[in-house]
Amino acid sequence: MRFITYSIVLFFLVGCVDENPNKQLLQAALSNAKDVQKSVEAFDMDSIISVRERLNAAKEDVRWLGVEASVEFVRSDAPIIGKLSEASRYLKDAPQRFNSLTKESSRCISQIEGLLNVIESGATIDAKGDTITQEYINENASREIKAVENLQEVYDLSKHYFSFGLETDVKNWPLIDSLITSKKGVWARSIAEK
Repeated sequence: MRFITYSIVLFFLVGCVDENPNKQLLQAALSNAKDVQKSVEAFDMDSIISVRERLNAAKEDVRWLGVEASVEFVRSDAPIIGKLSEASRYLKDAPQRFNSLTKESSRCISQIEGLLNVIESGATIDAKGDTITQEYINENASREIKAVENLQEVYDLSKHYFSFGLETDVKNWPLIDSLITSKKGVWARSIAEK
């Protein structure tokens, strides 16, 4: 009976020693990358892009109205124009951020899955013909784990920008629209009077 108990304990110890120390870290990073990918897919990019385009059109209206001699912007208009610029600034690179997050999350997932497959299979040569050593695995695991950490940071920042841009738009669009409509009215009256 002692021999059987000793054999079982030895089996578990050997099994623990054979487990690559990077495997759990890589599995956690893979799970995080997949979570980010799902979160990115959940962004309502159609709405974000629609708001972004509306804000850009409003900025163009302010620009051309600003050069018209008949239209005058006063100090009290500045906070409203400031909110327009602020909302626009937070959404200006939304499509690029979305595309970048989509590509990087897919790349991270693919790389980590490949590295986990190398660990599981015990492969000794990679696709480029390089020798796979523990140092090779450690270096690549470290790189991919860091890439997922960076991906998470960029996602968090992008989510903040999108949320803040949309929130600023919702709170301030009625004032922005009213200001632009009013200034267009001044411009239209000046044209009609000529």
